[in-house]
Amino acid sequence: MTDEHNAVIGYAMFSRFHIEGKYEDELLILTPVAVKTELQRQHISKELLEYGFTKAQALGFKAVLVEGNPKNYNPRGFQTSCLFGITAGPNIKLPRPECLMIKELEEGALEHISGIVDYSFYETLCEDSL
Repeated sequence: MTDEHNAVIGYAMFSRFHIEGKYEDELLILTPVAVKTELQRQHISKELLEYGFTKAQALGFKAVLVEGNPKNYNPRGFQTSCLFGITAGPNIKLPRPECLMIKELEEGALEHISGIVDYSFYETLCEDSL
C-alpha cells in the first residue's frame, strides 16, 4: 500500500504453501504484514489483508495460514488451525498452539486440508551447491 506520494506505508505478503507436499494450489501463507510505525492502529493492515484475501480468492486459493498473535488475526476470520487437523511440526516453536491459525477463503475448504506444518523445506533454498 502506498500513500498519495507513492511512498510505501504497508505491505502484506501471501506465498504459496504446502502441507506435507499437498495443497500448494489451494493454500497460502501470510508473512509478513507490516505497517509504517507512525501509521499503525489506523486499520491499514486490515485493508491490506482484506485486499489480499479478495485477490487470493479470485486466483482460486482456498485458505490462508498464518503464525502470530490470535488477538491480531481472529478478528480477520482466522481460527486456530489445530481445530481443523493442521498442526505445527516439532521444529516450530509456538508460544501456544493457538498461534498457528488458518482462514477459509471458500466455505468448506478446510474439510479436506490437514497435516503437519513444516518449514524445513526452506532450508534447501540455502544449501551450498559446491
